Amino acid sequence: MKQYHELNFTRAVLILLVVLIHIVHFGNLYPETKAGILAFMMPSFLVLTGYLVNVEKTVGQFAVYLWRIFLPYLIMVVGFSVLSFFLPVRDGITELSAAILAEKVFVSAIGPYWFLYVMMGCGMVYYLSFRLLPTGKNRFARLAVFGFLLILLSLVLPLMSVQNVAYYFIGAMLRQCRCDYNSVFRPTPYALLPFVGFIFILQSRDWGSIAIVGAVCSFISFCGWVYGRLNGPLARWMDWIGMNTLPVYLFHPVFTMAGKFYLRYFDWDTTGLVFTLLTLSLSVAGSLGIALILDKTRLSLVFGRRAFIREMA
Repeated sequence: MKQYHELNFTRAVLILLVVLIHIVHFGNLYPETKAGILAFMMPSFLVLTGYLVNVEKTVGQFAVYLWRIFLPYLIMVVGFSVLSFFLPVRDGITELSAAILAEKVFVSAIGPYWFLYVMMGCGMVYYLSFRLLPTGKNRFARLAVFGFLLILLSLVLPLMSVQNVAYYFIGAMLRQCRCDYNSVFRPTPYALLPFVGFIFILQSRDWGSIAIVGAVCSFISFCGWVYGRLNGPLARWMDWIGMNTLPVYLFHPVFTMAGKFYLRYFDWDTTGLVFTLLTLSLSVAGSLGIALILDKTRLSLVFGRRAFIREMA
């Protein structure tokens, strides 16, 4: 599939929003803004993820794809769980045992890492429906089986709720129907209008509502238009971040939690915006820095990959 720079830009915006809402001080100061971001942020990420996943791979190749998600997921969930036992982390564990850690890894996850859990679950069912089950070559039959299996999975695994997996399914469906990204999410500034209407005027928050589907489509379309107005280093920088969202997603909690230790030095910042901007910048730069160090020392192999950082072609 050809590379869409608009898609990379949208992923970059989304990962910045992910870091933003995990800055506790910002959420405490601006709860309504945080709630509005949470309403569309991860559904948008799931749509783009479903669109990008390639099931035209051998079993071995797709197993490697899943392994490269599972190993970082395992390391970060176990590490974050252990850390939460000693530090005041929201939804942290209160007992340190193998059973509790296993529950976090295989059932409920912790922190932001539930998204990787959903990626793996949807990916396995996606590949099963399109490559392993005898569903023939009828694309719509395969989609029907895929959707049905996702519904069954939602009855068993709490994180694989219908509201979560539906957005992944939408992205996968668009890809399987050979829909051009920019034709579906046609860049236009007017997409901002329904987005603001759904999220901030109607205050839609339920991922299961058609309003959030509309908000997601509007957001992606508007991001495409914004990218078309960028040029020079900023466009290339955002494009590059969009290609490297995984290390930011994995490592940013290290920096957002560290922000609690220097927050007291920003008592003069009544808006909290200076602290937020600093923590956001440190989180992104620090996460990418960790990834670069792991790549240089070849320790990224511990996470199941030769390198975290992907370079632009």
